[in-house]
Amino acid sequence: MAVTNLCDTSRTIAQHIESVTHHSMSARTIRRRLQKSGLSARSPLLGLPLTQNHRLLRHQRCDERRTWAAEWNEVVFINEPRICLQHHDGRIRVWRHRGERMLNSCVMHRHSGSAPGIMVWGGIRYHSRTPLEHIAGT
Repeated sequence: MAVTNLCDTSRTIAQHIESVTHHSMSARTIRRRLQKSGLSARSPLLGLPLTQNHRLLRHQRCDERRTWAAEWNEVVFINEPRICLQHHDGRIRVWRHRGERMLNSCVMHRHSGSAPGIMVWGGIRYHSRTPLEHIAGT
């Protein structure tokens, strides 16, 4: 069952086995058996679904900057993460083998619509960083 639905919890799998076989099995036993077969519960990779055009544009951008050396000293990376207060709580796990993190079946595509949350801003450069700022009114 963990192979068909990677997000099922060990407790859900145990309940399913009990409903089918009428024999009880603990969630801990399920976890041990899955781990013996090489599966373990890990946090899924979170990401926005990318179209083929998105992938092509990202690849072109990387190719253009492949030979940069001194230019990276002049680049400032900034981030304005929005911390959602309503949806994903980070407790979802997927059953996967080591090295399968980037498989599409192990990626949880995140919602990008509006929901209650807070926004912060920060930036880094080659030898420095900015203070983390709370953006009021968002």
